Amino acid sequence: MDTRAYRLNCLKDSDVFEVDFAEVLEVKTTILQAAKESTFDSQHSMSKAKSLTRVAADIRENDWMEKLQIAGFLPQKSTVWILEGILYYLAQSNAMQLLRILASNCVLTHTVILADFMNKSSTTLSNSVFQFYSDWPDQLLPSIGFTQVKLAQIGDPDAHFGLLNDPLNLFNKLRSLPRSLQTNPDDGAPCCRLYLVEASGSPDQNSAHNKESVIQS
Repeated sequence: MDTRAYRLNCLKDSDVFEVDFAEVLEVKTTILQAAKESTFDSQHSMSKAKSLTRVAADIRENDWMEKLQIAGFLPQKSTVWILEGILYYLAQSNAMQLLRILASNCVLTHTVILADFMNKSSTTLSNSVFQFYSDWPDQLLPSIGFTQVKLAQIGDPDAHFGLLNDPLNLFNKLRSLPRSLQTNPDDGAPCCRLYLVEASGSPDQNSAHNKESVIQS
């Protein structure tokens, strides 16, 4: 039920597209319509974005980008993709296909993705739901075409959110352990990590990156 388009004034010059299952979008539309009809919530249920378009599509299928473009998305315009709470629910092949599609857009225009990644140990939190993981997303993303990657763990200075004051907090304890560890040496518990990742690329950066690769080879 992402509400960024209704909360962020910085989107006033941006076209926002929401891609999700048709039934999810229908529920969201119903909820927002009820909010608009409420005197209390009416002022909060108006989009702050330049435009807001909902696109019913399944990103596991091959036609979701086509549906997005039919709805008005322009691949040549600078784009921020927000993959929040989605990648680890996808099968490995589906998640990688999605990431490669977005990475391929870096050769057209400035492209940014904001995503959360689980490490392998985190998938043990569920026997059936979580599938895709990456222990090193800051290495994975450059390998498929992104040239700039910034990674943070919850509790880092840029991902603190003012919530983690206890030094014994689970996230703080994990931050002190090498990311290569899958289990905590103190108690044998899985090191379940959630990485917050910002990756970007642009035609100029990709051109420079390719030239550097050729020189080094």
